[in-house]
Amino acid sequence: MIALFVFLPGCEKASSSGLGPPPAAPAVSSADGGADPQTGEVRYLALGDSLTQGVGAPDLDTGSFPALVSERWRKKGCKVELRNVGASGNTASQVISDQLPAIAEFKPTFITFQSGANDIANSVTPDAYRKDVRTVLDAAKGSGARVVVFLQNEWFRAPAGPGFGGTAEKRDAYDAIMIEEVKAKGVELLDLRLLYRQQADKNAWIDDGIHPTAEAYDAWAAEIARVIPSPCGK
Repeated sequence: MIALFVFLPGCEKASSSGLGPPPAAPAVSSADGGADPQTGEVRYLALGDSLTQGVGAPDLDTGSFPALVSERWRKKGCKVELRNVGASGNTASQVISDQLPAIAEFKPTFITFQSGANDIANSVTPDAYRKDVRTVLDAAKGSGARVVVFLQNEWFRAPAGPGFGGTAEKRDAYDAIMIEEVKAKGVELLDLRLLYRQQADKNAWIDDGIHPTAEAYDAWAAEIARVIPSPCGK
């Protein structure tokens, strides 16, 4: 699939009016860890839905944000092995059933987790979503890996977003659950909502009307690598 910007009639001047101000860009993390203490290797396990999988990039193996972040870390001198198990359409419950088993086999030192849009689209209740998020975070933290969590982008503003039940109110409600559980579990939140807002303002969606462009994923990776310059400490 070729990543294209979409400009549909009536969408050229899509604004963020009524959404409230996004948070500021995140500061560089002061947290430690993310690499094997013996070898210095980063074993990165990426959990999530199509945004983690990289749908919208021309090549899922190299164009997803986890792949792009990993490559940036390699250029800093880190040895990084990536296992991206993110899958299009997965809810948090499916992350539990289909993706968490990779922890035991892969033994990650660094885990990212992103979800929410498919839970909204599939009418998963807030209480059920909270329970599933807790399960994912418990398993991730219990592995001993450094855990970093991302919130939803502004997919509800994409041309096809409303057709999947997307609204700002629902996104904010499910993000609030994620934020509460991240704080409760003591893992890291890397808040990209300012960048997400800027990209939605530019209508940076591919021709399916719901997924970000390759350029958008690259911008995510650049910001993630700025906040977490090098888990291996080099």
